[in-house]
Amino acid sequence: MHGINHPINDPALVSYHRPELVRLLPQLEQAYDCWTLLNSGGLGSAKAKYLHQEPAEPAAAYQARLDRATYTPIYRDAIRSYAGLLSRVHLIDAPSSLESAEQNVDLQGSSLTSFLTHIDEMALRDGGTFIMVDMMPEREGDSNFFDQMNDGRQPYFISIARADVINWKVSYNRGLESVDQVTVRMLRSMPSPDGQYGSVVEPIYYVLTPGKVEMYRLVKADAQRWANQKIDEVSTTLPIIPLVWYGATTTRFAQGDLPMDGLADMSIQHFQMRSDLNELLHKCAMPVPVRKGAPVGPDGKPAPLVLGPNTAVDLSGEGGSDFSFAEPSGKSLERHQAEIVHLEALMDRSSLNFLYGANVKTATEVSLRASQVASSVSALVRNKAAAFGVLMRLWAFYAGEQGQITRESGLAINDSLINKPLGASEMAQLVNLHSQGLLSKKTVLDELQRGGVLDPDLVIKDEMERLEEDRQEAMDQQAEELQRSAAAQPGQGDQGPGENGSRNPSESARAQEAARNAQ
Repeated sequence: MHGINHPINDPALVSYHRPELVRLLPQLEQAYDCWTLLNSGGLGSAKAKYLHQEPAEPAAAYQARLDRATYTPIYRDAIRSYAGLLSRVHLIDAPSSLESAEQNVDLQGSSLTSFLTHIDEMALRDGGTFIMVDMMPEREGDSNFFDQMNDGRQPYFISIARADVINWKVSYNRGLESVDQVTVRMLRSMPSPDGQYGSVVEPIYYVLTPGKVEMYRLVKADAQRWANQKIDEVSTTLPIIPLVWYGATTTRFAQGDLPMDGLADMSIQHFQMRSDLNELLHKCAMPVPVRKGAPVGPDGKPAPLVLGPNTAVDLSGEGGSDFSFAEPSGKSLERHQAEIVHLEALMDRSSLNFLYGANVKTATEVSLRASQVASSVSALVRNKAAAFGVLMRLWAFYAGEQGQITRESGLAINDSLINKPLGASEMAQLVNLHSQGLLSKKTVLDELQRGGVLDPDLVIKDEMERLEEDRQEAMDQQAEELQRSAAAQPGQGDQGPGENGSRNPSESARAQEAARNAQ
């Protein structure tokens, strides 16, 4: 994907790839091509990978066929739709520095919501992604942590693609997985030696171990051999590697399949079939004029054929003369179109298009497919919440805010967006059941929230407390109005105060009782 020609099978080199990753590289490359709409290296540059040149096909005709072929972005749209189901999140008991940096968590201007949406898309595309927590470098003159924070120094997140974590070592102690070493490949822009304004992209390899980060590049030791060259070494304050795996199907470090790989295969097949259909339409759909028995001129050749609204074709009067338009009589066009429609229906089953597509006939079918999607989304929710819980604790450790972390600290994710919204009649039934005393107010609010009527971020418990406060305030105001009304009645103002200098206690009691009855 990056066009890097470093060796990947030499364990002595820092560019060595784990065998598990090597087996996944073709799938990751295909997923990346589908995600970029076959434009990974430029406009349409990846089309040739999936549309091969036919035997005896001229180069110019092949290039014209590539230019005419178009790729439909169903794969990318499906991933974005799935990621949208996980977009409603909010922090719980987060460190204060993370809350203050919520609009720029990666030092690139990304808010927490946009950053999490990006890693959701990468997890769905590649089967998982990595998030690293790093700390801004110290500034000169900072004598303590508070000076550093006042100068704007803070932790931040880094998103790392699955294909760029090329090697790792893990160990297990009583079933607990710990990461001992990780090699991360990153591309760094360097000034070009050929000119003042040029630049070249060079891969840099970061070897992470607990408490230390080493940076390497590969250089040519001779014409046939590469060698590691150490660039720098930096110590960290963390006793662990601050790299977290967010997997789509499993929480084991760097493990798991690509959940959308089947849709990527069908997307490529759809692209190829549409290209074939376009070629048939391009070459065969236009009727071809056929002329028999054309008169021969003095030079022994038939006259040129000219077609247009104001022209005519002259033929000899012999019986063999004829003029017509010939059209393809085969069924290949219809068969190609039917196969494409069938394939698109299969692609809809692997995406969220079944929720609003025209291929679905019954509500039962929608419900069954939605339950399958809900199962996959629930797994993503669990893995995302677990990964972010670790990220939040790493952030707090860097920022010196471990004391602000509680057992509840983490990310709350609403996964109810897949549910069918409640209709007006269903909402009326809930309200009616509550009026008849068959449902509690909290149950009604929970059902309205689950049905998409209320904001998923609304906290029902807090809303119940606010309702109780509003009810008590209304009772107090009504009691005060009744007391003022009773005092204004004739004879009420001449009544003397009681022993304690206040109004008759029985009058106040009657007013409060009347207010309660009115409520």
